[in-house]
Amino acid sequence: NILMDDLSLEFKSKLQKLFIEKKFSNLEFEIESLGDIKNLENGILYLYAISKSLNPNSKKKDYLLAVDLLIQVYKKNKENLEPLYNSVVVSLKAETYKDTIKFLLEALETNPKDEKIIDGLAKLNNVLGNMEDSYNYYKLLFEVNPSQVVSRQTFLNLLNYHPLIDQNEYLKQCKLYTSIIEKNIKNNFNYQKIKNQKIKLGFLSSDLRNHSVSYFLKDLIKNIDKKKFEIIAFSNVKKILNDQMTVELKKSFDYWHDISDYKDSELVGFIRKKNVNIIIDLNGYTFGNRSNIFVERVAPIQIIWLGYCNSSGLKNMDYLISDYNCIKKDEENQYSEKIIYMPNIWNSMSKPSNLPEVVDPPVNRNKIFTFGSFNNFQKISNKTISVWSKILNDTNSRIILKNSIMDSEEINQNLIEKFLLNNVKEEKIQIINFKKQSSDHLSTYGQIDLALDTFPYNGVTTTFESVLMGVPVLTIKGFNFNSRCGESINRNLNLENFIAENYDDYYLKALNFYENKNYLSKLRKSMRDRVISSPLFNNKDFASVFSKKMKSIWENFSKD
Repeated sequence: NILMDDLSLEFKSKLQKLFIEKKFSNLEFEIESLGDIKNLENGILYLYAISKSLNPNSKKKDYLLAVDLLIQVYKKNKENLEPLYNSVVVSLKAETYKDTIKFLLEALETNPKDEKIIDGLAKLNNVLGNMEDSYNYYKLLFEVNPSQVVSRQTFLNLLNYHPLIDQNEYLKQCKLYTSIIEKNIKNNFNYQKIKNQKIKLGFLSSDLRNHSVSYFLKDLIKNIDKKKFEIIAFSNVKKILNDQMTVELKKSFDYWHDISDYKDSELVGFIRKKNVNIIIDLNGYTFGNRSNIFVERVAPIQIIWLGYCNSSGLKNMDYLISDYNCIKKDEENQYSEKIIYMPNIWNSMSKPSNLPEVVDPPVNRNKIFTFGSFNNFQKISNKTISVWSKILNDTNSRIILKNSIMDSEEINQNLIEKFLLNNVKEEKIQIINFKKQSSDHLSTYGQIDLALDTFPYNGVTTTFESVLMGVPVLTIKGFNFNSRCGESINRNLNLENFIAENYDDYYLKALNFYENKNYLSKLRKSMRDRVISSPLFNNKDFASVFSKKMKSIWENFSKD
């Protein structure tokens, strides 16, 4: 084997220079010239693997190779954990998780308080869809280091997926996090009141692109009265990821600011200078959020809405937009924000263009009943799988699943294995690939007789889409905003018979609809008209009420 010490000083200096200059392809070429990569010494292997992980030209096969090499380096010297730490980051790029998890578990036995190992196990299980396992590792991480703050946003978002976490526990965990980050609030916000101007209404999001958030935001922005409001976008999307939806959205905003390159401290100053009256955070604790700037306060009124259906726990987040179905009046103390109640539903979706026709129920064609769910697989909790499995085992049926976030063979197989543990035959489970084209994606609802909602984290976009395509969604009563979204949607459609009281009722209702195929067939024919005429897609009325709420809040603030 060629050792690092065997290389000439000139060659090592050349490699170092290429790495510093981020000329990763050149660096890899030089190392490949030494011979068979896997026979090279640890130091060279490690440098090559790190280069592959950082190279912007790398593809999935390169990331997979990098993971293999990092694990190989770790196995040769298990006292050096750096290659293992790095394998976590590269595994996320390579979409391979289980092998890295295996070595992390092995390392945890001899390093039970290593934060990076524990955090890696939490992250990989989260992406894999093992949400309860991920929760346990995050809890362990915070026991090892109570002041650990970097991973707590992911942890708070994860709590929405856990079937045993109630709203009081969720808010308690929010307060633990915010008590840490709010210690250094500077309280130097000074807002300059200017009379006789339009209300400056800002929206901040990392999802102003082809994303669910944009499907609900698009027509709201179009329908807000521009004579009364000045609408400002703060887009945390990297410019390279902007797409046709971004282009369409830009046309409706008065001003558009790309903010992804700003540091938090810079962004606070930038937004404050815009003298925004009301700013709405569309991220909460989801990926790409900028929640730290709301800690400092960037506008007199700060609101959380749409992309995150729960409390932030932040002292400076003033309002949360919901509806009377999702948050009960006597539950307001379980949210740190004041609740703005929309009269019907908390959001309204834009009607898709090129909407496919509603087709006959597939059971009429296939002679087998088809359940389905197109929610991301992280929402399919162990309890959800347990109830779904009982339904599948007691009926002549199958289930079609589609991950709304990504296609990953390893994630798919991980989910199938959970069904197998519940004695479901594998042939009853069909996982189909994500369709990029909206019309193709919507057409796949035609393969489903009855959609099954996930719990405690309900579907939102997928439920709107499903009912629009004539497929009713069976949901279950929840305990907080996040877990009552399905209930609110069905109540706004006068489909209360598709709201289960509990797990047993969910099972019994599923069997009842399975037996009453003619009822579903008849309902399917009238479903689209019912949906289109409901508050779910009444964008103009929603925008009108939304505008009045914003205007009232601002006027009340201005009087003080």
